[in-house]
Amino acid sequence: MTDAPKTKPNVRLGMHASLWGPSWTREVAEIAVPEAAKYGLQVIEVPLMDPDPVDAAHSRALFEEYGITPTASLCLPFEVTAPHHPEKAEAFLMNALEKAHALGCDFFGGVTFSTLGWKSGSPPTETEYQNILKALKPVAARAADYGIRFGIEACNRYETHLINTAAQTVWFMDRLGAPNATAHLDTYHMNIEEKGIGHGLRVAGDRCNYLHISESDRGVPGTGTIDWNDVFRALAETDFKGDLVIESFVTLPPDIAAALCVWRSVARDRYEILEKGVAYIQSLARVHGLI
Repeated sequence: MTDAPKTKPNVRLGMHASLWGPSWTREVAEIAVPEAAKYGLQVIEVPLMDPDPVDAAHSRALFEEYGITPTASLCLPFEVTAPHHPEKAEAFLMNALEKAHALGCDFFGGVTFSTLGWKSGSPPTETEYQNILKALKPVAARAADYGIRFGIEACNRYETHLINTAAQTVWFMDRLGAPNATAHLDTYHMNIEEKGIGHGLRVAGDRCNYLHISESDRGVPGTGTIDWNDVFRALAETDFKGDLVIESFVTLPPDIAAALCVWRSVARDRYEILEKGVAYIQSLARVHGLI
C-alpha cells in the first residue's frame, strides 16, 4: 500500500463510522481509528443518535494517537423531532453536541432539523420551519462557542419533506443566521434532487464545507452512476475548503436501515470501500487539485 497522501490543510478526506459498525463503541473505535489512518484518511464521522454510551475519553485518546479528526452527525428520533417538539429537539441536540465537543469534533451536522424517513405528506409549513429555527438557533450558538461548524444536511424527498436541495439549505441557513452554519451536502441526495450534482455544489458555493461522498447505491464510490468528474470539477471551481467524507452503509442500526431503505449489502465488505473506493476518491481529488 502506498503512503498516505499529504493533503492541503483546507481539504480532508474521511469516512463515516458506519463502515465499521452500527454504533460507535470502544470496540469499533479500536478497529476504525487505526484502520482509517492506515488507508490515508484524516476524518472519521461518528454517529451520535445515542450519544450517552459513547466513551469520549477513550475515543479522543485514539484520535489523538493516530492523528484522526472526529466529526459528528445525527438525525432526530421522532419523539423529539424539531418540527413538532422544538424544546425536546433542542435538549437532545445539546446533549449530543456536548458529546461531540468531548470527542474533539470540529463539525456537528446531519439531519439536525428532523427525523430521517418522516414526511408529513404535505408541503413544508412555516410553522414547521419556525419550530426548527427555535430548536436549532441555541444549539448553533453553543456550537460556535466551541468552535464547531453546525451542519444542515439536505436529504432527498423520500427521507424528508423539509430541506431537499442546496438552494433550500442556503435559504434556511440565512434564516438561521449562524455564522458557523454550513450546508452539509450529500452526492446521493443531490443525484436525486439537483439539476446535476455540480449545479448543487455551485449553488452552495463557499456556504458548503462538508460533503458526503456517496455512490448512487450507497456502495463503493466509482462503481455506480454518480458523475464524479462533475462533482470534483464543481469542488475545484468553488474552491472547496472542508471535509469530503465517504458514506457507504456497510453496517447500520435497524431503525436507520429502515429509514434509509437499505435492505441489501452495498459492498463485499469494508475493505472493498477502503481499498477501491478510497483510492478512487483520492485519485479524483489529486487530479482536480484538492489534495
